[in-house]
Amino acid sequence: MEKMKAKDFITLGIFTVLFFVVVMICVFASAVTVVTYAFGSAIAAVFGGLIYMLMRAKVAKPWGILLSGFVVGAVEFLIGAGIGTALGFIIGALLAEFISRIGQYKNYILNAIGYAVYMSGFALGTYLPMVVMTEYVDSMSSSNGVNADFMNKLHEFMSGPMVLAIVAVTFVCGLIGAFLAKLIFKKHFVKAGMIGGSSNE
Repeated sequence: MEKMKAKDFITLGIFTVLFFVVVMICVFASAVTVVTYAFGSAIAAVFGGLIYMLMRAKVAKPWGILLSGFVVGAVEFLIGAGIGTALGFIIGALLAEFISRIGQYKNYILNAIGYAVYMSGFALGTYLPMVVMTEYVDSMSSSNGVNADFMNKLHEFMSGPMVLAIVAVTFVCGLIGAFLAKLIFKKHFVKAGMIGGSSNE
C-alpha cells in the first residue's frame, strides 16, 4: 500500500471539512424536536456517506480514515460537543480504519461497513453520556445555550435501550448512505477499483 503524499493530505483535508459541515448541518436541522434530534446521527449518516465514501475512493491509503476521524473528533470537542462525541468519532474512525484495511481500502463492502461503524461510534459517543453522564451533559448543554426544557424532555426520552436502538438505526443509515454514494459516484468508484469489473466489488 502506498503512503500518503502531500496531495492526499490536501484532498483528505477538503473532504474532512465537507464531511464535518454536512454532519453538523444534519444534526442542527434535526434539533427541531426531541425525537428527530435523538436520531440526528442516523440522518447525518445518510448524507455524510456521500462525502465519506467519495473520500475513500479519492484517498485509498493507510491511516486516512483515522486521521480524518481524529480531526473531526478534535473539532467536535473544541466547539463544545463533549468528550463522548469526540471519543465516539475517534474510536469509530479507528475501527473503520482496520475494517477498510482488510480490503486494502478498495473493497466497497468493507468500506461501507467501516463507515457504518464510524457513524455508530459517533451515535454511541453522543447519546450514551445522556444516560450515564447526565450532569456533565446538562452542564455542557447549558454552557452552549441549549434550552433546559428541551434537555429535560431529551433525558425523559433517552434510555439504555433507546441508545442501542439509535446506534442500530445509525448503522443501517450508514449503509444506506454508502449505497447512495455508490449510485451517485459510481464512475469514481470504478476508477478507484472499488466496484465495476474489480474483484473487490
